[in-house]
Amino acid sequence: MAGVSTSTVSLVLSGKGYVSDDTRERVQKVIDDYNYRPLRSARQLASDRTGNIGFIISDIHLSKSEAFYSRILLGAELEARNHDVYILISTVGMNIEIPKDIPRFTQSRDVDGIIIAGSVPKKLVRYLHNRDIPIVLVDFNIEDLKIDSVIMDNRSGMKAAVTHLIDQGIERIGFVGGSYHHPSIRERFEGYQLAMERAGLGQIARNPDFYYLEDSETTVETGKVGIAAILKKVTDLQAVLCANDTTATGCLLQLNKLGKDVPGEVKVVGFDDVNYAAITQPPLTTVHVPKVRMGVEATKMLLDKIEKPEQGYQTRLIPVELIIRGSSVPVNGQDR
Repeated sequence: MAGVSTSTVSLVLSGKGYVSDDTRERVQKVIDDYNYRPLRSARQLASDRTGNIGFIISDIHLSKSEAFYSRILLGAELEARNHDVYILISTVGMNIEIPKDIPRFTQSRDVDGIIIAGSVPKKLVRYLHNRDIPIVLVDFNIEDLKIDSVIMDNRSGMKAAVTHLIDQGIERIGFVGGSYHHPSIRERFEGYQLAMERAGLGQIARNPDFYYLEDSETTVETGKVGIAAILKKVTDLQAVLCANDTTATGCLLQLNKLGKDVPGEVKVVGFDDVNYAAITQPPLTTVHVPKVRMGVEATKMLLDKIEKPEQGYQTRLIPVELIIRGSSVPVNGQDR
C-alpha cells in the first residue's frame, strides 16, 4: 500500500535506522488509515523475547501493605507501557516449596525478567538467580547475591525525623518496628540509633526499654503492642519513631486509648507516606517515599539488564523527604 519494502516498514515501526521524511510520512499514513498493529507473537518469535516481565510480591505484602506496594506496581506498569511491555503479577507465600510453588511464568519462561517487590523467601530469589533470569529487587536485597536493586534512603529519612524532634527539644525518643530481618526495617532502626548517637543520645537509642522489634511483618497491631510495651518501661516517653505508617497508625490508636495527647504528650512519626497518612487523627508526620518512582526505576533497570545482560549489577538509592504534619507539632505549628 505504501509502495515500500517490508524492511522499510519495519524501520518506521521501530524508529531505528534511516528513512527519508517523505517515505516515513507515507508509511505512517497507511499505518494510521488502517489502524495497523504488529502481531505481538510474530515480534516475539523474531526477537526471541516474550515482551513480558514478571512482578512477584509476598501475599502478606499485598494484603497488609497494599497502600505501599500497589504504588510501586503502578509505577512499574506505567513505565512498562512506554516500552510496549506487559507485566504479569504473581504472589508467593513465605513457606514456599521450591520448585513446586514458584510462579508459573518462571516455569514456562513466559517472562524476560522479574521485579521482586518487598521481602520474599530468600530461597526463591536464589533459585531464580541461579537460573540466570534477570532480576531487580525493590525495597529488598540479599547481601551475598549480586542482584540489581532499587531501595529508598532509609537512614537519611530516619536522620531527618530524629533531627526534627531534637530541634523541638525532644530527647526521650523511642522506636517501634517489625522484623529486623527486613532490610528496610533494619536500616530504619539503624538510622534511628545512628542519628541519636550523633546527637549525644546514644544511651537512649541503645536502651532496649526504648525500642520494640518483633520478628513478623509490621501491622497496626505491631504499633499498638509496641507503644504499650515501651510506655510500661518509659513513662516519660516524649516521642516515638515508627518503622512505617501502618505501625504509626497503631501507635496513634493505642495512645488515644491510653488518654495520651498527640502531639502534646507523645509525638509520633511514621515512614512511607501512604495515602491515608494525611487523614489520620492527627495527620501523621512521616517520611515520604516516592513509591511510583521506585516502580518506574525498577522497570527501567530491568529492561536495561535484559538488553545488556553483561553489565555489572547496581543499587539505585531513591531520596526521601520528611513531611511534617500534626502528629509531631502543635496545632499552630507548621504543616508542610
